[in-house]
Amino acid sequence: MKKPQIIIFLILFTLPLFSQTKEIKGDTIYWYKSNIKLQKTLDLKNFEKSSDEFNFRYRDHGQVIEISKNDNEFYGTITNFIYHTRKAKNNKTETLSSKIILPAKQVENIYNIVQNSKILELPSDKNIENWDQGIDGITYIIEHSDKKSYWLKNYWTPSSQGSIPEAIIVLDLVKNLSETLNLKEEYSSFKNTLPKYGCYNSGGNVNMCYLSNSLELGYSGAYKLPLGFYSSYSAIYLGKSKINGSTSLQYNFNNEGFHHLNLQLAKWNIFYKKSNLSDYLAYNYQNRILNIDNKKNKFENHQIKYGLNLKKNIGIGIGLDYLSRNYEKIGGQLFVNKWFSKSNISATISTSIFENQINYKTEIFKSVNLNQRFIINRISIGIAYENFMNYKDLYFNVRILI
Repeated sequence: MKKPQIIIFLILFTLPLFSQTKEIKGDTIYWYKSNIKLQKTLDLKNFEKSSDEFNFRYRDHGQVIEISKNDNEFYGTITNFIYHTRKAKNNKTETLSSKIILPAKQVENIYNIVQNSKILELPSDKNIENWDQGIDGITYIIEHSDKKSYWLKNYWTPSSQGSIPEAIIVLDLVKNLSETLNLKEEYSSFKNTLPKYGCYNSGGNVNMCYLSNSLELGYSGAYKLPLGFYSSYSAIYLGKSKINGSTSLQYNFNNEGFHHLNLQLAKWNIFYKKSNLSDYLAYNYQNRILNIDNKKNKFENHQIKYGLNLKKNIGIGIGLDYLSRNYEKIGGQLFVNKWFSKSNISATISTSIFENQINYKTEIFKSVNLNQRFIINRISIGIAYENFMNYKDLYFNVRILI
């Protein structure tokens, strides 16, 4: 008795599977596989297996509109998505998405727009007479199904097809969907929630990249203060907030209790943000205990300067220098920097002018950009000479940019 029961059970179990098999129509040569992949990534409905009486899906770059009707009930969503790489040199791509559930009344409105548009009657573009094909442009993907059939169709750049009636049908549908669902505004809102780093692509040929935040670490030493380190962090965005700022810390010391600490905070693009003109504001704090004439001399500097980055990679700055502790002095500060792009060399001269004292520092750095496959992006080697309150020292720096 068991064998007939098993056969009956298998028949009943497999019958729904056979009933879900639909005839597939349209352009299945290229778009079918990629469509299935995106369907799984975005958790979209499987129209081939759906038992709904009607399903419709429209896809443009970065957006999918999906509606369903069954037993006079309507359901629909807008799915915004985008491809993201965390770094411009990284080939690993993730898909970020957000789904919006539409009110049933609005879905019914979209259902009527689709039914009245004649889009369901159109074949895929390769079966439309005089429909040109190309590489660039916009391709709209249309899918729809009933209980027996599933259609997958695509339309390459209908705006370039002249007065072909079928192209006008597609363009009218695109326009009506966009206006009714405020698709541009919805996508802009979605993009505003994205992390402000890496590169983004909505499925076309255009990438939008944010300049990466950078971390620089290294060794900093001097002839008289041979031990030390250097660190800096620059960021255009922190989370969703645009800061255009950086901070750096340099510390040199020896085993005899002498040291030089240098902390800097900077913000750029305050009033100007152009390719040939930008500006910055920087605050610099320095704390030193130096051996001058075999005595411990303590100094503190508070410096603030405003600068401009000009054409030909030239930077200039002007500010105030307040020298405290045992030496209460206020002076002016000047700063000049030049970047030689061909040789990757940076040269800097800064000076503070007091009533009867001139302090200055000259610095030169050579940078080597590494292959994009490395974690380390750049190595910089620098040397500097400083005369501070007649205390003279030679500095050495090795830094890596991550």
